[in-house]
Amino acid sequence: MIDIHSHIIYGIDDGSKSIEESLEILKKLSLLGFTKVLLTPHYILNERYCANNLEKQARFLKLKEAVKENNINIELFLGNEIYINYDINDLIAKGEIAPLNNSKYLLIELPMQSRINNLDSYLHELHVSGYKVIIAHPERYLYVQKDMSLLNKMYEDGVLFQCNYGSLLGIYGSKAKKVLKYMLKNNLVSFMGTDTHYINNEVFNNIDKVLKKLHKKVDQDTFDKITNSNILKPISSS
Repeated sequence: MIDIHSHIIYGIDDGSKSIEESLEILKKLSLLGFTKVLLTPHYILNERYCANNLEKQARFLKLKEAVKENNINIELFLGNEIYINYDINDLIAKGEIAPLNNSKYLLIELPMQSRINNLDSYLHELHVSGYKVIIAHPERYLYVQKDMSLLNKMYEDGVLFQCNYGSLLGIYGSKAKKVLKYMLKNNLVSFMGTDTHYINNEVFNNIDKVLKKLHKKVDQDTFDKITNSNILKPISSS
């Protein structure tokens, strides 16, 4: 399996706090069957979590070296989870933020509570610029939970969706779990991810249960796509 969404670069956002913790998380992911991990630290413009590419790259390279030294059988790739803003194109050009593995795929986070009125124009601008937008964990957004037709509209407009494994366990509440079930049933999920921040992750402790639930919701071909082959696209298209 490949993890498309994680917060494992140490000391850079609300995820891992040290390189030792990062290594423990990666060891766990490897043991669970993950072979590749995209590291996607938060980038929230004008807020606390806004490390630029130079800072991310320095820690990324140090972590890759530590993974090699500790014989952890896992490949690492770099990107961002970008909180939606109108300056994304400029921020990429200036080297502040990065698409997934320097591809044309962007992992975008939306507001949790309220839908922004001009979301369509934000997404259209990125589409015109040649980017493929992946919306992070849409099942968690309150306005999506209230109106799931929003998902169909975005999907028809070419947006892709990444959902969290933990939603199948109800970690984010029953409504998020209900939305994910709807999305799986209607083939709206393009990628699954752990969105892991810490070693003490409920998904890690219940991976067999999570995968069993996922197998019940989709056929084997879809399972393989959303946990592995679809995620190869941003990794290999840079």
